[in-house]
Amino acid sequence: MAAAASVFISYSSKDADIVNRLKKDLADAGVAVWLDHEQLTPGTRNWQIKVREGIAKAAHVVYGASETAALSDYVFDEISIARNKGKLVIPFWVRGDDWHDCVPLGFGATQRIDGRGVRYQAGLTELLATLGVSVYPLPDVPARLVGLGLRGVNPLGTPAILPPLITVAAGHFRMGSDPARDPVAAKESWAKDEMPQDWVEVAAFQIGKYPVTVAEYRLFLTASQHAEPTSPSNNLTWEQQVRERLDHPVVNVSWQDATAYVAWLREVTGQSGWRLPSEAQWEKAARWDAPRNASRIYPWGDSFDKNRCNTNESGIGKTTPIGSYPANDRQRSGASSYGAEDMAGNVWEWTSSLYKPYHYTENDGREDQDSTGNRVLRGGSWDGFAWVARAPCRSDVGWGYRDGGRGFRLAFRAPAGS
Repeated sequence: MAAAASVFISYSSKDADIVNRLKKDLADAGVAVWLDHEQLTPGTRNWQIKVREGIAKAAHVVYGASETAALSDYVFDEISIARNKGKLVIPFWVRGDDWHDCVPLGFGATQRIDGRGVRYQAGLTELLATLGVSVYPLPDVPARLVGLGLRGVNPLGTPAILPPLITVAAGHFRMGSDPARDPVAAKESWAKDEMPQDWVEVAAFQIGKYPVTVAEYRLFLTASQHAEPTSPSNNLTWEQQVRERLDHPVVNVSWQDATAYVAWLREVTGQSGWRLPSEAQWEKAARWDAPRNASRIYPWGDSFDKNRCNTNESGIGKTTPIGSYPANDRQRSGASSYGAEDMAGNVWEWTSSLYKPYHYTENDGREDQDSTGNRVLRGGSWDGFAWVARAPCRSDVGWGYRDGGRGFRLAFRAPAGS
């Protein structure tokens, strides 16, 4: 789906924190954004050409106004190029007390949008209106989820909730079990499908910090004719999930339900990068410890700890709210080295991958999204034991299977060339 507008942002690197927030919010509203630090490769000689191309392709130029930006020769040149090309330059004031100190000489009379501090949200709304982007009402997001970083969006008229994303850098990792290090893999015959362990290359991607919640899934059902998640294997109704578990992972969802949600999210956000993680993406996010160049058995380390996850050993007997084992709690953190949470226990999570034996090869047909074969789930669940909560453990069932221990997590990978 085409973006509603496109902008080039000219700014000082000292204001990158605010500008990155602005870029995210504009993207959530359906605006395509060109930022020099994303589109340019450090050390290349053609950066001037690329900057000129970025300005030429953008419908508008947004100037991140601040005292440091006003003194930047690069920013002055970008604004001048934009004006010479007949582009509308929209000053968005991000820092500073005196407006005339925040614009280059000769630009002081330019009409501005004040986005400083507490004025940011009102400034963003004014900026979107200036860009000709329709501003739709945002959905209500439970306060606890807001505190965990989930945010409501509504770029195209249908509200949705997006999770915070964890970035996983490109590179290889050791996928699968090593029986010399993992006693379960050495002893249990069913763990043979986790072997052999091998180096697997994974391109850069992002993964949801948490599994998809009932609050997120509810907006999907409200906006679509999709069937409510129920299962004959348990008596947990959808009404109960909504009434009692808005901040819990949604359960009773099949692989088909999860992929329908992903397709809907792509449509209502205009962002085609949403997907289910592949089996390799899920496992790398859950266990790879890049500084040590090693794969952990559990997200937090090599030894099981019932205080760091929700499994049968924990005795809780149902799902727990997302973020119950936070990364900032040294005694109870269940987070992976990347900062992804709830990747051991709570709910089994659907991946995009068909079940096939190892060696793992991404292009051997296991990512055929039209196949009716069994799909892989990862992570274990609240009613599963420690050995299935190990990061390399694999489960597979039919794509239409539902029960109270199965949910899913989102991944995001921007299309090539975007």
